Amino acid sequence: MSVYRVNKLLHEVSRDRRLAERLVTDPDEVFREYELSAEEAEAIRNRRLRTLYKWGVNPYILLKGALALGVSVQEYPQRMNQPE
Repeated sequence: MSVYRVNKLLHEVSRDRRLAERLVTDPDEVFREYELSAEEAEAIRNRRLRTLYKWGVNPYILLKGALALGVSVQEYPQRMNQPE
């Protein structure tokens, strides 16, 4: 697992709307470009924010990335408190 690559993807998604759209329309291609493992890709695809946080993803980057991927401000704490 590469926390660096997950952080990088989420950071870039929060800054690049086209990348965020690609992540929604063709996530597998984006995951390959960032060389994410199947486990990392699954966590991002299913918005398993608590898991990403436990793996060491920067909390600020996680919040910004989640918002860019359509997680609402109200939904964010719920996803962070979901059991794994």
